[in-house]
Amino acid sequence: MADFDLLDAVLPEEGRYCVLGISRYVDQRFADTREEVDEIAQEFVSNGVNAFFGCAKFGDLNNRKHENAKYFKALWMDIDCGPTKAEPDENGVIKGYIDQATGLAEFQKFCKTVGLRRPIVVNSGNGIHVYWLLDEVVDRKHWNPLSKALKSLCH
Repeated sequence: MADFDLLDAVLPEEGRYCVLGISRYVDQRFADTREEVDEIAQEFVSNGVNAFFGCAKFGDLNNRKHENAKYFKALWMDIDCGPTKAEPDENGVIKGYIDQATGLAEFQKFCKTVGLRRPIVVNSGNGIHVYWLLDEVVDRKHWNPLSKALKSLCH
């Protein structure tokens, strides 16, 4: 799949991109064009910083707050994996899976049980990111109920 581009697949044309660099500190930057996104991501990677992208496109404010997320083309899920994720936290809650193989197997069972169509699945390094593409770009008002429905299925 050499021609597949994840950002083009899951992000709408409308709005501004958000690129996050996460190392010791979080460096959050916004860009108007894909070329700018690629430059920012390359800078992060060259400096040994983990690069991530916002899954929505944003408005004019330079923040990733809910109110500034304007346009959506997908629903997504972040499945955390690793030994520390599979252990109960201070409240006894387990927030992930021991490894990616276990996380993926449980995710596949989840999709089959609730009847979700096949998503785009990405190895995120220590976990799994999944994206369900929407048939059309939606604004936050229309995306919120879809997101809440997915969250409810997860619980």
